[in-house]
Amino acid sequence: MPLNIENDDIEVKSSDLKKKPTKKTKEMLDENAKKIEELQAEQVRLEEELKGLEKEEAALGEKSALKMKVSHKKFGEGVINKQDGKYIEVKFSDVVKKFVLPGCIADKFLEVEDDSILDYYAKANEIHGKKMAVELKIKSAIYAIQRHEDAIERLNAKLK
Repeated sequence: MPLNIENDDIEVKSSDLKKKPTKKTKEMLDENAKKIEELQAEQVRLEEELKGLEKEEAALGEKSALKMKVSHKKFGEGVINKQDGKYIEVKFSDVVKKFVLPGCIADKFLEVEDDSILDYYAKANEIHGKKMAVELKIKSAIYAIQRHEDAIERLNAKLK
């Protein structure tokens, strides 16, 4: 004898169709949410650190390198005849070369006679290096936050 089930007897609720999260899924959702909070707090801290470095850089000021006499191990004595932002152009006796400030002086690719100028560019280079590192950490935090948000989205999609 065949089983006879009428459609009126079966009642399906839409809430029953939605999967309930397992304990592991809940833990993963909570872990991702917690990591996002930690990363956002780290991002705020890093942005404050970056502002501090920018203030330090502004307090250091800018010194023009134009007309400065420099010395290079290979090209000899030269004079900086052009400065465009962080790029300088040095005219040596037989060649013109481009360098990037402040690293070229701070790292002694170009030597200067005045120690105060060397100290200035060394400090500027140090601040620049710190800023670059902090900016990289901020970008890394942003990408990590996005990865955790994507993971939460994927987990929630599985529950639908």
